[in-house]
Amino acid sequence: MGTKKLKLKKEDYILYILNKLEPKKSGKLILNKIAFFVEFAFLQKYNQDLSTAEYAAIPHGPVIDGYDEILKSMEKNKLVKIDGYIVRPLHSPKIDISNEQREFIDRTIERYSNFSSTELRGLSHQTDSYKITTDNERVMGKKINKKLAMLETFLMEDEVDEVVSENELPKVDRSELIPYVR
Repeated sequence: MGTKKLKLKKEDYILYILNKLEPKKSGKLILNKIAFFVEFAFLQKYNQDLSTAEYAAIPHGPVIDGYDEILKSMEKNKLVKIDGYIVRPLHSPKIDISNEQREFIDRTIERYSNFSSTELRGLSHQTDSYKITTDNERVMGKKINKKLAMLETFLMEDEVDEVVSENELPKVDRSELIPYVR
């Protein structure tokens, strides 16, 4: 794949997503879930981070870590307007990505923007990366390791099947594994 390496600033990544969403779909919850799904699908396809965003596992599912402060700062800098839970973009992002990457990101945004906030929340709770990070929803607030994106096979279900070689999978320290108990 002759794609360029990129790592969008969190603010530009948020603006990009917001500019692709219908206004009624630009709520904070939907924004966070779509950001998570797009980033993890991108990681899975290109084996590289899409943005500088990190994700926290909270009771409502994965969110951009510190998203509330980021959005307030963006509003202060007149990049977005926050109306309750709705976030409206006031600018376009400053990004330079390949056409292939843009098409992939746009398709993924479109795919997940068809879900309701309730459906997105439910789907995000079913991800392995969320379950692992929260110890099956017993521990909240930890950051989700982006390398866990490789576990989320459903993210790429409409993409052409690609075989991932075993040496491309994240390395696991077997001494840190917890034995499965019935």
